[in-house]
Amino acid sequence: MIKRILESELVKWKESKTRKPLIIRGARQVGKTTLIKAFGQSFPIFIYLNLDLKSDLELFSSELGINELYQLICFRKSVTLDPQRSLLVIDEIQNSPLAIKMLRYFYEEIPQLAVIAAGSLLEAVIGKEHLSFPVGRVENLWLHPLNFEEYLGAINHPDLLAEYHCVPVKKSALIELKRHFNTYSMLGGMPEIVLRYLENPDMVKINRIFESLIRSYWEDVDKYAGDKVLAEAISHVLNTAFAEAGKRITLENFGNSNYRSQTMKEAFSKLERAQLLRLMYPVTSTAMPQIPNYRRKPRLQMLDTGLLNYQLGIQEEFFFDNGLTTMYKGIIVQHLVGQELDSLYLDSPPKVTFWIREKHQSSAEVDFVFPYKGIMIPIEVKSGATGSLRSLHQYMASTNQKLAVRIYEGEPGQETVALPTGGSFHLLNLPLCLTGKVKEYLDFYH
Repeated sequence: MIKRILESELVKWKESKTRKPLIIRGARQVGKTTLIKAFGQSFPIFIYLNLDLKSDLELFSSELGINELYQLICFRKSVTLDPQRSLLVIDEIQNSPLAIKMLRYFYEEIPQLAVIAAGSLLEAVIGKEHLSFPVGRVENLWLHPLNFEEYLGAINHPDLLAEYHCVPVKKSALIELKRHFNTYSMLGGMPEIVLRYLENPDMVKINRIFESLIRSYWEDVDKYAGDKVLAEAISHVLNTAFAEAGKRITLENFGNSNYRSQTMKEAFSKLERAQLLRLMYPVTSTAMPQIPNYRRKPRLQMLDTGLLNYQLGIQEEFFFDNGLTTMYKGIIVQHLVGQELDSLYLDSPPKVTFWIREKHQSSAEVDFVFPYKGIMIPIEVKSGATGSLRSLHQYMASTNQKLAVRIYEGEPGQETVALPTGGSFHLLNLPLCLTGKVKEYLDFYH
């Protein structure tokens, strides 16, 4: 099993005196069930329900009182009635609105019982009419595809992982980190892909798994949609979205279709709930709080860069040493950075977005803005040490804060950059492979 960063958050939750039932959220195939089952072994009594199974689902077929329900579950699973020492997991909970409702009563009436819920299509049912979701009585954690840190753990190279955590990293280690990051960039972070590649690096076989993953998402379309028209629109988005990833998009007629804006908005909303993609709306201010401007065109971020590479048919390019930042017009590396930054959010949905200024003859766009200690840090993804920073200059000229980040293929360090309009700011230069350590490097240099 691949060690996941979320494991430490699960331990904190387990030890908390004020814990609530926990919902593990994330897209299909990112490893939710594997993580939960492994964590369950840390409890003396582990009760696992899978509501895809009729025998488990029927436990929630009638509105028993919560204590009677718990007794029935223990009886059915032949385990001791001992809530203090037990973990109850309800997987595929989206199959039972009543099970979702009962999370509230587990919290209110049996708080000593640890309860975790998950579901590959949970997001598709949240928000539906008549669904009683226990807001305020549950906690949430988000599981993403593997980030680079988790990938380093998967390749069983503890010395290199230790070097990754050293701030600043040694030059000798940076060479190895960049080499492994290139492979990670090709594969992405879907756990099954990474495990199978590490067993046998045969990309023909790996691509069969990619195709299977893509097909599984398409097969779920009818479960997301409420009618035939919306199902067709969702299928269209899935068929065309990968080609538009990393770009700012227009919902009206998306993917050369005849779909109107409202239909596309609903289709994208369903796929966002399933966490297969994210519409990243820009901010137009340089000050906190981050308030996305929904009147501006969003940028499309897919679930995983490995899936993106497969769908675009560009995996072969990773075998040539031409640099990641030149691939697919730089979109792949920008997408990678977005995925790494998103993975830093474990207890909330990702908050990373980007900044724009759209004025006549004076437009500017910064690749990402990242909240850090009460300020928004602008992040530019560049191809080299001398790449243009025009948009970053415009951002920094419009704010009083003095920190900015450039992610590129060079080495870590900091420099002072003079603004054309006067004044200066501190620019943290960070290699692509250290994107996930951006907070630590900001702390180190400041």
